[in-house]
Amino acid sequence: MSNSITKAKPVVHETDDKKEWFETWFDSPYYHILYKDRDHKEAELFLDHLITFLAPKPKSRILDVACGKGRHSIYLNKKGFKVTGYDLSEESISYDKQFENDGLEFYLHDMRETFRSNYYDFVINLFSSFGYFEKERDNVRCLISHATALKPDGIFVFDYFNCSKIVLSGEMQMEKEIDGIKFQIKKSITGNIVHKIIEFSDKGEDYHFEERVMLLNKEILMRFFDIAGLEIIRTFGNYDLQPFEENTSERLILIAKKLSK
Repeated sequence: MSNSITKAKPVVHETDDKKEWFETWFDSPYYHILYKDRDHKEAELFLDHLITFLAPKPKSRILDVACGKGRHSIYLNKKGFKVTGYDLSEESISYDKQFENDGLEFYLHDMRETFRSNYYDFVINLFSSFGYFEKERDNVRCLISHATALKPDGIFVFDYFNCSKIVLSGEMQMEKEIDGIKFQIKKSITGNIVHKIIEFSDKGEDYHFEERVMLLNKEILMRFFDIAGLEIIRTFGNYDLQPFEENTSERLILIAKKLSK
């Protein structure tokens, strides 16, 4: 497979003079340093639980939205499925291309834009890779894009943080040292936005990055899903697929079906 970057469709931005926070942060080498120790074993166990629950047919087509460095895509492909991953980060996709094969492909793509139509048996959007946009319509556009990519009656898997528990936990500050870099991290909530400020110094330079994700509870997401033509059929509260409890569950995992027209 070619190692060149493939843009599935031109990435659309509303302004030409200022990048959105996720474009700057997700392509920064420091983003990949901060999050390099993500728990791959936990991710694989989660996917195993999903496979058991969903019982996909061999060689089912799966789209991994906002795939990052491909840990979910690569694992699902090893399980025998035909997987496509896309992400807005050119650095991530450049890394992912080395793993491509006849059943695994990666693209540079903006989740707000249609990717393919009526093509995939499953679309997955995992690890809170949603709610990045300040305007509600842009977040709904993402779900419409995901639904469009699904075959009729195809299944969408959505994994988000449980906003009720986030609100109850309040503000958070921590320091994390990785590769000799001391990351100062502060999380706060303003209105319906979770802000995470990341500050650090490296090689004599000071850096400041920010993550902003919408607080979206189950009721709001149900409305978004309905607009996108997705019917929620199951709800789970953690990666072991246990029942969702509003004030205590770590995650909000929604399994939805594309409604046939």
